[in-house]
Amino acid sequence: MAALTAASFTTVVSLRGRTAKRKMHRGTLTFGNGTDTYPTAGIPLPTRDKFGFTRVIEELIITGNNARTDDYVYRYNKAANKLLMYEEEAAAAGGPLLECDVAEAPTARTLNYIAYGW
Repeated sequence: MAALTAASFTTVVSLRGRTAKRKMHRGTLTFGNGTDTYPTAGIPLPTRDKFGFTRVIEELIITGNNARTDDYVYRYNKAANKLLMYEEEAAAAGGPLLECDVAEAPTARTLNYIAYGW
């Protein structure tokens, strides 16, 4: 099985605006096919232009997952431009969420996001 890469994502910017002195975009990220696996230390995200920015993504917030009742918790690693996925492992039930391991193969999903940048 191959690992998920930046090319695994489809990015759609649905709303563009400004807040204070920054650009703010809303949209969706679609990825996963149930066979490609989660790579060590997160999934590389597409370049900033795919989110509608020319200079930098300052912040990326995952605001929801369309039509799913159970899922992972997502976090943006700005320094590495990666999407991190966390889950509750059976052995750690009731404890902290753990980052997904390389055996995890997420099925197709669409995440809503808000991004700030230039």
